[in-house]
Amino acid sequence: MYSVLIVDDELSIREGLTTLLDWESLGYQVVDTAANAVEARHKAELYCPDLMIVDIRMPGKDGLELVRELREAKLDMHILILSGYADFSYARRALSYDIDNYLLKPVDEEELQRYLTGLSALLAEQAAKRKNHSAAKVWSREMLVQSLLLERSPDPAPALMDSALEAGLLWDSYQIVLIRLLLQDYADNGPVAAVKTRLTASLEDSRRGVVFSLDSYLGVLLQPSYQKELVHQMMVRQIREAAAAEGLECIITAGDRVERLGALPDSHQSALARMKDHFFYDEPGMIGPDSRKLKLGQPANPQETESRLIPVMDRLYFAMDTGNVAAIAALIQEAGELMTAAGLSEMAVKSFYVRAVTSISGKLSVHYKELGPAQSRMDGQIEQIYRHTSLPALQRYITGLLEQYAGEIIRDDMDVLMKRMVHLIHRHYAENLKLETLADVFTYSSAYLGKLFKNSMGCSFNTYLDTIRIGKAKELLDQGSKIHQAASRVGFSDVDYFREKFKKIAGISPSAYRRQGLKPEDEFSESAYEND
Repeated sequence: MYSVLIVDDELSIREGLTTLLDWESLGYQVVDTAANAVEARHKAELYCPDLMIVDIRMPGKDGLELVRELREAKLDMHILILSGYADFSYARRALSYDIDNYLLKPVDEEELQRYLTGLSALLAEQAAKRKNHSAAKVWSREMLVQSLLLERSPDPAPALMDSALEAGLLWDSYQIVLIRLLLQDYADNGPVAAVKTRLTASLEDSRRGVVFSLDSYLGVLLQPSYQKELVHQMMVRQIREAAAAEGLECIITAGDRVERLGALPDSHQSALARMKDHFFYDEPGMIGPDSRKLKLGQPANPQETESRLIPVMDRLYFAMDTGNVAAIAALIQEAGELMTAAGLSEMAVKSFYVRAVTSISGKLSVHYKELGPAQSRMDGQIEQIYRHTSLPALQRYITGLLEQYAGEIIRDDMDVLMKRMVHLIHRHYAENLKLETLADVFTYSSAYLGKLFKNSMGCSFNTYLDTIRIGKAKELLDQGSKIHQAASRVGFSDVDYFREKFKKIAGISPSAYRRQGLKPEDEFSESAYEND
């Protein structure tokens, strides 16, 4: 299957293209979609797709800038531009960046299918050329390993086996190690070549393994004596030192050990699988067969996952608002566990944390003006979220970020428990405030916190909250709001329940209350109020 990444800022276009064709029957798989150029760049590096379909007009960085960055980064993929009629001349400019073609919106199904069929033949031809290395009579050790990894037969051709014998590669066992260099802003492959040269000097020249390049990775075929755990640690240090010498970081994964040269692709595939899921490993060194992977569940319904995450984010927001910094790390961890249990992808997890950080900091900055400078640093901090390569490290970063935000808030005398609770109610009466949520934030049982509140305020938490809401509703009705509008704006989703609470607290129905406040010339019939 050839992989496809769809990039468009409109959800309807992304979903429409995903379902427009029977991609599998054409030999393709839509591996993911992206809503903007920043997300697309990260996903392009993550998936290395065979084909990207890119909208030319997007908010912020547009499709043309994205294509230019991909080409400068030497990311080898085919690119198809989507263009509206108004962008026709603009789309033609993209041809200078070596795109395959452009399609006008709305996309014609037959035209797209013809393009994919032609591209499939081209991709197959390119793969065949790479495989034809097996016909060469003189082999370098690297070319031999590349050919063995591309060999699909469980029993390599006799010519390959003869070459392996000549190259001294007939061993008792084999293991593939893959290295992904995090190039970030580099526009050429110079650093990659330099790292490869350093690794060759430290590993291959001492006959500890064969260094090779394949697709977007560097790799090492390890000698049996170099497959032991202690020697692994030495090799990881050498790889990281070679990358650091070029100012780079890297991700390292090891495949399963195999005992036959013909099984080398199996070791390669297991290393690739760990590379794909590297984000979900709690492993600071090399991710290998014995590494502990964070538990991943079956993909869950997005709405169901979101509904489970919302209460956690509510508690996180209130924890920051009340100064309970100690609760932040546990709540960030809880959100991560929910997402891994739901089988969310690396990009989905990062996107959620980005939304959580921006939403929470944005809401807090409305009430705490001292957080203004923190808002100005947001772009760089979000970029750092996308650059993290492991979930535990990302969670530690976000915890530190939110603890920093919370530490910048000036709280005056908010340390007094009841004052903090009352202040919260007056500011957030229209939100989903529950005693259980605040009890969790303040680290009390809900029953005990409820008793403390009632003893201090003379009424229960819910009664106090309802009283504040009805008072605010009166103000809205005095300003001319309709009953259903006032109910919604103060936190009641059920208008009938709002009427009941209003009458109980105010001693009068909301419609009667409105009539009292109207001028004679503004009055309507009583039925108009009852139907509001």
